[in-house]
Amino acid sequence: MPLSDIYRSVVLDHNRAPRRFGRLAIASVYASGVNALCGDHLKIELLLGADRLQDFAFEAEASALTMAATSIMGDLICGLPIGDAQTLAEAALDLITRNPQGAENPRLGEFNAFLSVLGYPNRLKTITLPWATLIGALSGRLATSTDIDIRGALQAAGSKRNSA
Repeated sequence: MPLSDIYRSVVLDHNRAPRRFGRLAIASVYASGVNALCGDHLKIELLLGADRLQDFAFEAEASALTMAATSIMGDLICGLPIGDAQTLAEAALDLITRNPQGAENPRLGEFNAFLSVLGYPNRLKTITLPWATLIGALSGRLATSTDIDIRGALQAAGSKRNSA
């Protein structure tokens, strides 16, 4: 099956039935992300254990691409050690922003389907928004924006981890 067909199938599946959509009963950390270019707004919540990302949930008013990318991200990060979740987020951003050959990363599973958007610069911020927001949450930022930097460099007030 061509990559473009896989892309369509993955996006449709995760958009129709996003995994982990909603709120956590208890969240250790949260962050909001925005991509004003397309109007996407995303809020992620994380439940952190001593060294693990135990649970993840999100709410969004967003495009199908952002919904699918966030849903896939949740599947990939739950249960990981916190440092591994951070490393995976960096790998996802690198896949989309620093990958001129379009090479897949086996650790990113279904997220590799988004390699099909490399030829569409406006979509890059859309599919990196969840990962930038995750990095923001793990770094203690309350808000991120791919409109400032695709890696979500907008610094919110306060630099400590935040509580929901």
